[in-house]
Amino acid sequence: MIELGTLREILRRLETLAPREFTLHGFESRVEVGHQTEHEQIKTTVKRVLVATYPSRRVVTKASQMKANLLVTHRPLFPWAIDRVTGADLVRLRLLTKNYTSTYVMGSPWIAARDGLSDALVEALGLTRVRDFTVVGDFSQSVPIGRVCTTSKDMNHSGFANYVAAKLSIENMVFTGDLDAQVEEVFVVAGSILDMPEILEAKKQGAKTIVTGELAPDIRLLAREEDLNVLELGAFVTEEPGMRRLCNYLRLELEGENYTIEFEETRPVTRVLRPYK
Repeated sequence: MIELGTLREILRRLETLAPREFTLHGFESRVEVGHQTEHEQIKTTVKRVLVATYPSRRVVTKASQMKANLLVTHRPLFPWAIDRVTGADLVRLRLLTKNYTSTYVMGSPWIAARDGLSDALVEALGLTRVRDFTVVGDFSQSVPIGRVCTTSKDMNHSGFANYVAAKLSIENMVFTGDLDAQVEEVFVVAGSILDMPEILEAKKQGAKTIVTGELAPDIRLLAREEDLNVLELGAFVTEEPGMRRLCNYLRLELEGENYTIEFEETRPVTRVLRPYK
């Protein structure tokens, strides 16, 4: 349990949950907006925390309305280095700074961490974990970015796609591969972190089926050329269970009536349409 809710203490606990050595492709855990130095963080008391997958305008507005001291997300406000802030980004940044809200990005370490995004997705899908899917990371030769799992019954990929959709209550997904092929081991990697090295490593480790968030078009093509069957569940879908789990963890840790810990859902906004002929 976190005895005193200073920003430094909470960030230290989050850093323990998602170790820096699990960083992949530069997608690191970090304070993005707000107090950067340990001295400032020690002096800052946290009473209200909002947890979400992505700091959208709606999420930032919610943080502003509840006067959150800390906004914890998986994805960053600024995914790349920028030299100026304009438009919607400027609106979000102003709302955060106006209310003295610090933001903390969990990043790829939370995908790999025990009980993190990948584990939460496996649990939501009702799969049985067999072993970790490990890859080379930025600071470690062995980052358990995913989980290798089995299904409870035999099915082909058409049946598996329907099974996944029912488990997560989703209407759409992108499938690459052979729908009639039988499902064997399933490599589950939450988020949209997979790139060429991970696809090739998955193939090397015997993968035939991958469940993930989204792939870049060229990586999707590579997966097909490697005879992999890939189910892309879309942006945010694979990350939501793990971020909700993180919110519940913070509620248990920050006990007492003096704390407000809330979760704001990040919903997919696109639908896949098939035009009439």
